[in-house]
Amino acid sequence: MSSCHCFRDLGQGSDAVRFAERAVALTDPKYARTLGFCRMVLAQSHLLDGDLDAAVTTAHRAVEDGDALQSARFQRYVRDFQREVSVHGALPIVQQLNGQVREALEHLDDE
Repeated sequence: MSSCHCFRDLGQGSDAVRFAERAVALTDPKYARTLGFCRMVLAQSHLLDGDLDAAVTTAHRAVEDGDALQSARFQRYVRDFQREVSVHGALPIVQQLNGQVREALEHLDDE
């Protein structure tokens, strides 16, 4: 996982995607929070690599799985991604993701 963070932070999108995809593939689904972190790093890596659809789809899946949302660190990853993707905020896929995040966080508040 640290390799994908490094490549992402260095702005090397394709390498970050490659390592993040591997991290997602190797993470046991029973570790939902870890898988959520990996997916959010993958989403950021796709965005960095210029693939908005893959970025938003991956972020959507990470939020949809939901178990990681109880983590403040995971919520920070989601907020960071939302900030990065906000330049595309007028696009329906980004608006849908933002709505999904709002709804998921409101659901947490209700519990």
